[in-house]
Amino acid sequence: MNSTGFVRGMMSKSFEVDDYLKHVVTTIGRQLKLWDERYEVRLLQDLLDETSYDVIVNLADKTYQVKLELAQVAALQDHSPYTLDRHIWESLLNKGLVIEKTDGNYLEKCHV
Repeated sequence: MNSTGFVRGMMSKSFEVDDYLKHVVTTIGRQLKLWDERYEVRLLQDLLDETSYDVIVNLADKTYQVKLELAQVAALQDHSPYTLDRHIWESLLNKGLVIEKTDGNYLEKCHV
């Protein structure tokens, strides 16, 4: 999958934090589905703490969960256009998700 750094940079500067998080999670989901259509990716906001989010990735009987705080997401968004992506990918890797070979530059831009 390919990604354009200029466009992502504009998005990271202009999107509200929760909208940017939704975009990043959607992008991660698109990449995962290129590897296997059975991947399911959800972004859930904690009902008791509206500043807390969970990224949930499912494939068959495997579930990977990444917890994010809104302040953390904002800091990653401000750092650089792909820092939030990289944080989520690295968290998924640490939980056992396997990165497959892929065409395109998206994962390279994330430094995964």
